[in-house]
Amino acid sequence: MTDTVYYCYAVTRPFDREVLPSLRGIGGAPVNAVAHGDLVALTSPVSAEEFTEAGLQERLEDLDWLADVARAHHAVVDEVARHAAIVPLRLATVYREQARVTEVLRSDEQRLSEALDRLEGRFEWGVKVFAPQQRQQEPARAEQSSAASGRDYLRRRLDQRNSREASLQKAEESAAAVDAELADLAEARHRHRVLSSELTGTRDQNVLNVAYLVPVDDQERFLRRFAELEEEHPGCSLQLSGPWAPYSFMPDQVEVAESGE
Repeated sequence: MTDTVYYCYAVTRPFDREVLPSLRGIGGAPVNAVAHGDLVALTSPVSAEEFTEAGLQERLEDLDWLADVARAHHAVVDEVARHAAIVPLRLATVYREQARVTEVLRSDEQRLSEALDRLEGRFEWGVKVFAPQQRQQEPARAEQSSAASGRDYLRRRLDQRNSREASLQKAEESAAAVDAELADLAEARHRHRVLSSELTGTRDQNVLNVAYLVPVDDQERFLRRFAELEEEHPGCSLQLSGPWAPYSFMPDQVEVAESGE
């Protein structure tokens, strides 16, 4: 078995090749363009030991390794997206031979071309809405040492629960309003699963996690409306990220490669 396989980041249109020498991919590898007709695949030679199916299985628990791969993958995709329409591929999409990349471009040419036409001049923006986590008030020390009645204790706990539920409901209503407003300004939307506190790094509860596909000509209006919505919904926290390559909007029918083949 060869020691090298070919990692594929994305498929794009022909673009200024002067961008490529400055790019570094997985493990610092150079990024190369494999062309077929009006399609270009972005690839890097990588270690077969790491990226065949067996190698990937061994490294799935290595979070640092996965983070490095994801960071390099997204850096390549996002940089090229600044210069041309792009269809991002799944993380760890690899081929044993570079000729196989050309073969896939040829066999999927129509579907990839249609996807690139749809994504031309558009970027992804991510919006998250959070319900603030209320701090529980601790009883005063004097109360802790006193024989407070069980009834008073239960009443406090009930009040706290009702307050949390009211805050969450208000945040969810705000999230629905924010989503409706921004969806009207976007060409498409994709709702992701809300994230846990472990993933967001905050105790606030994530109640909305949406990606919007926004044409470049409409971005200023989209951003202006987002800023207005932050002011209109002070009871929750809004978070904006982007512009990104359109990761969330790759058509389902475009399946370009097999990861770790």
